[in-house]
Amino acid sequence: MTTWVKDSRPYLEGWINRTNADRSQLTRIFNGMDEGESRTPSTEAGPQRPEILCPGLEASPWWDKNRFPWIAGLEKAYPDVRGEFLKAWGAAGPNANGIMRHPNSHNLARSGRWSAYYFHLLGQVNQRNMDSCPRTSAVLSGIPGADSAGMSYFSVMDPGTHVAPHCGFINVRVRCHLGLVVPEDCAMRVHEETRDWAEGVAFTFDDSFDHEVWNKSEGIRAVLLFDVWHPDLNDTEKAAMTYMMQVWKEFLYRDVK
Repeated sequence: MTTWVKDSRPYLEGWINRTNADRSQLTRIFNGMDEGESRTPSTEAGPQRPEILCPGLEASPWWDKNRFPWIAGLEKAYPDVRGEFLKAWGAAGPNANGIMRHPNSHNLARSGRWSAYYFHLLGQVNQRNMDSCPRTSAVLSGIPGADSAGMSYFSVMDPGTHVAPHCGFINVRVRCHLGLVVPEDCAMRVHEETRDWAEGVAFTFDDSFDHEVWNKSEGIRAVLLFDVWHPDLNDTEKAAMTYMMQVWKEFLYRDVK
């Protein structure tokens, strides 16, 4: 049983009472949580295995980036974003100020090191990092949901890193990567399709599908990673999930400050 799903349910009920939200607009959220309380996704077959699988949302491992009108502006900002990443990474590499080992690194990185420079983590804002990267912060601020749908950070994989197959914990978001530093022999598999990154190019995918990542090169691989809301969500679902991301942060990433 995924106990954190059950334990977090009263928070959603409390939010509905405080805000007078229309509970009928949250049926599929509750259905996903009900099922999540009674199953262990990691032992189930199938390509999409989040702890909370909300029914009725379009399910696609990879998304056509043309679905998202902000992609063009994101890619246009690539030189500035890359420059801010390189400054943040600096000569100190993974020990630089603000860069930390990814909280899932200990159980997912089968080899190498996976690091993160956070801007947002399930409703928690890292203002220091935002202030240090003003252009990146401005870009993220112009993308609906990037500050509330989950996470945003510079994701860095050291040479020889392999992040094991895994699924994100919920299917209410779509994830974007913008390639910043991309040597050869780096790729990501989502479900049955593997793609390479390219510097200055973004792609979008659903991280609730089984996926894995590897860097077989001799250099770092860096991307700007962030989540946005699934296009099928209604406004009430987005508002509820914005609140619940903050709740789930305390269950899933309690020790990340």
